Amino acid sequence: MLTKAQRVYHWDRRTNSISSDRLEDECVPHLARGIAVYGAHIGDRLGIVRNAARAALRGLRPDRVEAVIKLLDEAATYDWPRRGSGAERRLRAFQAAAGQHPVLDRETGRRILTAALDSTPERDDELVAFLYPDYPEFHRLTAFPDTYTAGDLRADYDLAQAQALLYDAARVEVTAQSDLGHIVRYVRLSRLMHRIAREGGGPYRITLDGPVSILRKTHAYGADFAKFLAALVQARDWHLDAEIMVRKGWRRASFSLSSAAGLRSSVPPPALFDSGLEVRFAAKFGERRDGWRLRREAILLEAGEHLVVPDFAFIHEDGTEVALEIVGYWTPEYLAAKFQKLRRVREAGIIVAVRKSMALKVGPLPGEVLPFRSGILLRDLMPRLEAFRKVL
Repeated sequence: MLTKAQRVYHWDRRTNSISSDRLEDECVPHLARGIAVYGAHIGDRLGIVRNAARAALRGLRPDRVEAVIKLLDEAATYDWPRRGSGAERRLRAFQAAAGQHPVLDRETGRRILTAALDSTPERDDELVAFLYPDYPEFHRLTAFPDTYTAGDLRADYDLAQAQALLYDAARVEVTAQSDLGHIVRYVRLSRLMHRIAREGGGPYRITLDGPVSILRKTHAYGADFAKFLAALVQARDWHLDAEIMVRKGWRRASFSLSSAAGLRSSVPPPALFDSGLEVRFAAKFGERRDGWRLRREAILLEAGEHLVVPDFAFIHEDGTEVALEIVGYWTPEYLAAKFQKLRRVREAGIIVAVRKSMALKVGPLPGEVLPFRSGILLRDLMPRLEAFRKVL
């Protein structure tokens, strides 16, 4: 991720809105030259590699260069010496030289270093790096991925600039209609303070408290926001609105982003289906049937202190919503715990599809249970759906 000093954004004074910087098509050849530098400098020190990359990236706008180099460094692999070894080496060398202070000629210095450290580099211009191998400037580049392309670097830059704006977010609101399980899962994994609400049958609104809003603004919390954005861009049908305090004393600026922006990251995208059973069922039902529309992970249900994201939601033209939770091959103990949780759902109709062989071992079953053998049959499902229209 980038530092605040490396972020680039565009401010619209008239609307008091900001947008993160994105690279244009004409930047791609420059990015390719930067990548080539890293591939050609395996074994060189970090400082040398970076300077060569700066020269190769001269065609880019100057305010973008350091951000690109930071991302190239993150893709690269450097040799990090064992912790403490550099300091121990310097201490031995300085103690050996103290009795002959001041050491004014190179030969005397080299002789002292050889006696104290058993070896010295052949070239005099490597002596400083030899004594300070633990300083980042002197770490050596050991590898750079052959598969990393200019397109990958461009995508990483565009995402990283959007992430860097969220370091100073006061409030973030995400509206989502799809991949809710993926989004909520990463909100929690990122340890973000959040509230989830929904108005009517519209999309869900997830409100996140930003780093600026908490009692003590911390870099770590801002970094967690950035990690969440890397996961969010892999989902579908979302929109993000944020209030950003770019500088202390400035009025908060608005920042908007959506799935239509086309940002991408290396976080694995959410799997559309968790099993072959779900794939077959979705194909069999289709997008619409008898006034019902099928959506994947389209609603959240409160089950006591838990949030449940059912596998499917059926939404009828008259507004009736019914959730479908499919339980596959699990132990009786797991199934019993699952049913206990689902019994706490109050705000929506729910159908639990469970294999007959497992259901018989559990005992009392919650709500509408749809037993199945190898696949969910529409002739068993549709009457249960229609029954909810008469009740809800």
